[in-house]
Amino acid sequence: MTIPSTFHVTLPTPNTSTEVRPATRGAAVPATHTQQERLIWGRHVHQVNNNIALGLRFDGRLDVALLERSLNLLAERHETLRTVFPEVGGESSEEHVMLLLPPQPRALPVLEAPDEPAETRLPRVLALLAEHANQPFDLAAGPLFRPVLGRVSESLHVLSMTTDHIVFDAWSARIMINDLLTIYASEQGDDVPPLPELPVQFPDFALWQHGHLGDVQLERQLGYWRKQLDGITPIPASGLADPDAPTGAEPGVTKSLEPVGPELSAAVEEFAVRERVTSAVVLAAALKAAMWRLRLETVGEDAAGDVATFGSLANRTRPETDAMVGYVATPATFRTRFTGRTPFGELVRLEAQTLFNAMRHQRIPFSLISRELAPEQYGVRFREPGSVPIYLNFDMDMVEDEREPLLRPTGLDVQPIGIPMPEVPRGGLRVIGYRRKDGIAIELRYRHDLYGRGWATRFLRLIHAFLQHGVDAPDTPIEELAA
Repeated sequence: MTIPSTFHVTLPTPNTSTEVRPATRGAAVPATHTQQERLIWGRHVHQVNNNIALGLRFDGRLDVALLERSLNLLAERHETLRTVFPEVGGESSEEHVMLLLPPQPRALPVLEAPDEPAETRLPRVLALLAEHANQPFDLAAGPLFRPVLGRVSESLHVLSMTTDHIVFDAWSARIMINDLLTIYASEQGDDVPPLPELPVQFPDFALWQHGHLGDVQLERQLGYWRKQLDGITPIPASGLADPDAPTGAEPGVTKSLEPVGPELSAAVEEFAVRERVTSAVVLAAALKAAMWRLRLETVGEDAAGDVATFGSLANRTRPETDAMVGYVATPATFRTRFTGRTPFGELVRLEAQTLFNAMRHQRIPFSLISRELAPEQYGVRFREPGSVPIYLNFDMDMVEDEREPLLRPTGLDVQPIGIPMPEVPRGGLRVIGYRRKDGIAIELRYRHDLYGRGWATRFLRLIHAFLQHGVDAPDTPIEELAA
């Protein structure tokens, strides 16, 4: 991949519009605020969480040459998959740019394990794909989109598409998979609706963001966060500690899953409907009640009910960005203040308000919030893992059955498959709520060098108990719930 040695950077112009429009621009534009934070503080730091690998399993007659061509057309469609971030100067954020490269056909590497027994060949191929996906990216040289195919047999293949997080977010995953399968089906002659032209590309969004967040708009958005984060840092300490944590263990992740069962899942859904909130809000309230209970032991009663979690907002506030691949999402802090006398139903309403207000103010990226309100935390997420504060990240996954099924090109059955990538939760703790056909499940991912299995089991059971008893008796103060 040839990187130009000189290029002209298109600078943003001030705008007050909330609409993102196609910009008149050259090949280079300023990186977004989130990208600049990474480039300043973590350009050369490889964290396994920076590599995002999507896996697709193909059963049937896969045309490998056609798949290769489809991947090249996918990169041609989405400019962000063809961007790099050249090193052009000092540490000033204005000098960090994204450079768009012209479409260049690339060969699709194929990995296989022909000497592996048939019954273990798929796991072995997945391991090879994971090893390939975990290789560090060179942000300056690229490419930052790295597909590779694993051949298990003539009728079974696994495609791994790895991108660096700097050009990709969770919203982008579905877009990329759908567009690839549509292109493949169309190229082989299937009768599928053509992909519509994209209203805007990610560099257009970057220019709009810089032009829109001028001094007045920035201060208006910052006003909310300045008040919301008064007394805490943007990356909030969880206040959760395990006094019996293992000593000397290497950083790594352990996962524990706690299904709540179909009966309680139905009760949670019914309660959420009555409260006019989502089940994610109800689960978030139970999580914060559990954190309150544990914080009583670590920070004391006065501070226990000032609970903040970390999470991510899609930040796709404009319809023109819906079909665009790129790193648009932004982290956010969700702070809720309550006491042991707060009824569970009231805590749910407080949590709903917390989420609503955060979504209203998500247009300002977290990188600007931390830079303006807590400069000591600016860039800390992208430094070496040991410098990151201990916080809790909460996410909610949507129902698998509510997602549109994947397009099936003629002759193929296509299903998502996980690429077994390593993971180390940056903040030490991550709670994920899943809504599936058989009900809600709560997963805890924790750094096993900071927390032991006994502590993790207790934490999960507390969340489960507050969820169950809170939904059963929403008018009861949380300190009186049997948790």
